[in-house]
Amino acid sequence: MARLTSDLRFALRQIMRSPGFAIIAIITLALAIGANTAIFTLLNQALLRALPVKDPNQLVVLSYAGSREGHKSSEGGDSPDHDHYFSYPMYRDLRDNNTVLSGLIAVAPASAGVSWNNHAEQVPVELVSGNYFQTLGVQPAVGRLLLPSDETFENANPVAVLSFDYWKSHLAEAPVAGKTLLVNGHPFTIAGVAAPGFRSMVWDQHPDLYVPITMQPVIMPEWSYLSDHRSAWLTMVGRLRPGETRQHASASLNPLWLSLRTREFALLHDQSAKARETFISRSRLNLDAGSRGFSPHRDDVRMPLFIMMGMVALVMAMAVVNVAGLLLVRAAARVREFSMRFALGATNWQVLRQLLAEGLLLGISSAVAGLLMARPALRALIAWMAGRNPDSAFSPALDWRVLLFTVAAALTASLLFSLAPAFQFWNPRLVESLKQQSGTGSGGALKFRRTCVALQISLSLVLIVGAGLFMRTIQNLRKVNPGFVTDHLLTFGLAPEFAGYQPGQIAPVEQRTLEALAALPGVRFVGATNDADLAGEEIRGDVKVAGYNPKAEDEDFEVELPWVSDRYLQTLGIPLIAGRYFSASDSATATKVIIVNQAFARHYFGSPQNALGHHVSRGPDRPETDSMIVGVVGDAKHASVRDPASATVYRPFVQAEKPVALNFYVRTWQPPDAAAAGIRAAINNIDSKLIVDDLTTLSIQINDTLVSERAMALLASTFGLLATMLAGIGLYGILAYSTAQRTREIGIRMALGSQRRAVVNLILRETLYLVGITLAVTVPISMAMTRALRSQLFNVSSTDVYVYAVGITTIVLVAALAGLIPARRAASIDPARALRTE
Repeated sequence: MARLTSDLRFALRQIMRSPGFAIIAIITLALAIGANTAIFTLLNQALLRALPVKDPNQLVVLSYAGSREGHKSSEGGDSPDHDHYFSYPMYRDLRDNNTVLSGLIAVAPASAGVSWNNHAEQVPVELVSGNYFQTLGVQPAVGRLLLPSDETFENANPVAVLSFDYWKSHLAEAPVAGKTLLVNGHPFTIAGVAAPGFRSMVWDQHPDLYVPITMQPVIMPEWSYLSDHRSAWLTMVGRLRPGETRQHASASLNPLWLSLRTREFALLHDQSAKARETFISRSRLNLDAGSRGFSPHRDDVRMPLFIMMGMVALVMAMAVVNVAGLLLVRAAARVREFSMRFALGATNWQVLRQLLAEGLLLGISSAVAGLLMARPALRALIAWMAGRNPDSAFSPALDWRVLLFTVAAALTASLLFSLAPAFQFWNPRLVESLKQQSGTGSGGALKFRRTCVALQISLSLVLIVGAGLFMRTIQNLRKVNPGFVTDHLLTFGLAPEFAGYQPGQIAPVEQRTLEALAALPGVRFVGATNDADLAGEEIRGDVKVAGYNPKAEDEDFEVELPWVSDRYLQTLGIPLIAGRYFSASDSATATKVIIVNQAFARHYFGSPQNALGHHVSRGPDRPETDSMIVGVVGDAKHASVRDPASATVYRPFVQAEKPVALNFYVRTWQPPDAAAAGIRAAINNIDSKLIVDDLTTLSIQINDTLVSERAMALLASTFGLLATMLAGIGLYGILAYSTAQRTREIGIRMALGSQRRAVVNLILRETLYLVGITLAVTVPISMAMTRALRSQLFNVSSTDVYVYAVGITTIVLVAALAGLIPARRAASIDPARALRTE
């Protein structure tokens, strides 16, 4: 320990003798370490961190393989043979009849209108089983949490638990246990407040309120799920009994699962042998590791995070190479120092230990600076990604895993860049070195420094190309024609049930809203749908087309099934291809009618004209003549601009059997922001309790759905710029050093009549030659590496010629600029003084 302390003290004195070098090296490494820490923090939170609950490793996430029939309310997260959404009757049967789980919980996301002290707002809600907090081991901060006795039967348990963040930010930590708040107009008793730090068993959900599953008809009045075996809407997580393994638990649960599936099969309409095979024989229950909980969007961020982690790793490699080059330049000036130490009896190990100590100090200093940079950078990045959404799945908090990663990165970097000068001094030539004057250096060291610069150029090209590909992706996504006009279009949500409206009152107030908005000055059209456009949402279901013979035995009849107002299609500007639009005459008592898009008409009838007059039923339990096609409209993208338009059946919402919450669309003549105040005033005049949710332009909403692509483009561009700067600095350093080494040679050339321009051309020619050779080797490697980005690109090839041309041009320009300064300095050498240089 004493020897280590002595080495560190001596290393500190050596570093302080070259403050300029130390500052440049620390800043270079700190930028790279900070970037790696920031991206690893995001990756850690999304993919590695366990839930803040008791013994998370005992948790298992349930999913199943096999077919299904009926309604499914899905947030995503499914994969082949891993469907994560179950019915409430299935949940109760599995919970009450298994012997391997100490607890089985169920959860579903929702929204609700909450009123407290006469202030109403729409908040995220989680419908949870009564044993939710008990099974997870979450403790209350105030009062009590939900209990199994709070989940009895439908609408019998109007109790709620607040999240700690909601209680703190919205209720100012007021005494709330036992108090009453209104949820969708219904009084709920506040049982307590959940512990700080806990949000949900679902990674990217941030509920403000937890209510029992049995209150589903109040929270989601448009549906009745509790007794429906064919409605899949709950995700389930179980806790293994002590000593139980996932494999044994799965083997024990699957016989129960198959018996329950056999019982449910009797409720299905299709009783064929093939249906039995897919529903029962091929079905199984999966128990996957659940320490990180369930997330419907984890797979969506997995690849982007891995790509970003790979890019910051390249930045880190560049920083290490850059500092190694700086250390080699510095080592050239310390040749006599180390030669003298060898002459006085120092061993290779002692010199290596000294260099490692200097590297360790640089690495530790860089790690501290990187951590200080990472926190504000993370906070800004998370705020930028969250946009208008106050709740983000990520936080700027750094846990032990992040700190360990940062320390490991700093130590690894220190070891790597410290080895560069160590190799230079490993086999010292004492006589030559002691005779050598400062300002000279070995040819081997110069070749190594050139190799370092070549590596930086190579890595820079890869990062610049990556940034270019993501920028092209964003440009292409923003240029996509979604099938309708997106400008001058405002959208917002309105859910009368959140204000306490009863089912029979919802459709009339929605109709009044449409009429009030249409009467506003500057409004062209007003429409509404329950299936928001380009917001990442889908409402899908099976249909039966009268007279259609399936092209394949297992043909999929699932289509998009939105309820819309009579002017919705005109408001969005979706063109009419055949037939007619909906009209006011398509009332609740009129003949049921539908409008389909071209994709639907071409698939089932061959052409739009042939589709008119045909009938489509909305489910297997309805007659084939349920609804008649009266129009065909153009195809329009729905969930996102990335996805192709799918077969769609539009239905007039006034003909819905149950009330539906609508998203309204207002097309204006004036700039849309100017109409926002008028819209809010019109809704307030109808009923001040109605909550206008997320009033924004459709362009902004589309931009919000591209947050992943925008984040990748921003980060890739930042890393590409940083890499280019590092490469330029590295190239300048090696050229300045090598030019200084050639002072005598250049003086002789100029004394023999060489012109200044020739000297400049000589330096630049050698620079561009190094760059050219490097690029010739790097371009094929870069093309192979960027193939990994293909899944994240849109309408751009991973070998796009334009992107590579821009990347190569950028590298050449940076190299020329980096070479021009030392070249001009060399050309200004006085031959007489140069010839006297030793």
